[in-house]
Amino acid sequence: MIGYIRGEKQGQWDRGVIVDVNGVGYEIQIPSSSLAKLPPSGNELTVFTHLVWKDDTLSLYGFETIEARDMFRLLLEVSGVGPRLALNILSMLSAEELLQILAREENKRLRAIQGIGEKTAARLCIDLKEKAKAILTKRQWDMESSPHIEQPGKGDLWDDALSALTHLGYGSSETKAALAGAFASAGESASLEDLVKKALQGLAKSRTKQA
Repeated sequence: MIGYIRGEKQGQWDRGVIVDVNGVGYEIQIPSSSLAKLPPSGNELTVFTHLVWKDDTLSLYGFETIEARDMFRLLLEVSGVGPRLALNILSMLSAEELLQILAREENKRLRAIQGIGEKTAARLCIDLKEKAKAILTKRQWDMESSPHIEQPGKGDLWDDALSALTHLGYGSSETKAALAGAFASAGESASLEDLVKKALQGLAKSRTKQA
């Protein structure tokens, strides 16, 4: 299994991105909602991946976060849900939104997604409701049991940096820890761009260790 790919972005198309790793270009299909967030070609990026081998064809599916990749894998456990449909679901909903919908059995919201009918929506909720609840409960427990990370006295700059990271799909206590580390290493004169970049680097290193 390929847990993640880190390399230079060479280009993208309507369903994914091409990442160069030591002269090898990997075509990785990603949720359409993530396409607009990709950096320009020539920049380094890390994509958390899942490899699908079907009918002698290898396909890579990639995600911005480990949580989204794990949600993709969870969807594939449901009978009748293949990679394309799972990717389409995560193009319309974030991993967190999907967990909430499954935990509350909101079939109607699932049926609004192209490719999901009444039976598939019901099957998703039946098969994944308890798993979604367990994941949400664990996340809540982790956040409550983690040491509280205080705002490091930077006022609006901290809020702006945290808002930028949240907009990029990061929103856990791990994000605050990475941002606090960025403040500690960047110094008083750091710009918002520098802080966000350092925090993202810290998050990438942390999640690479988890992959």
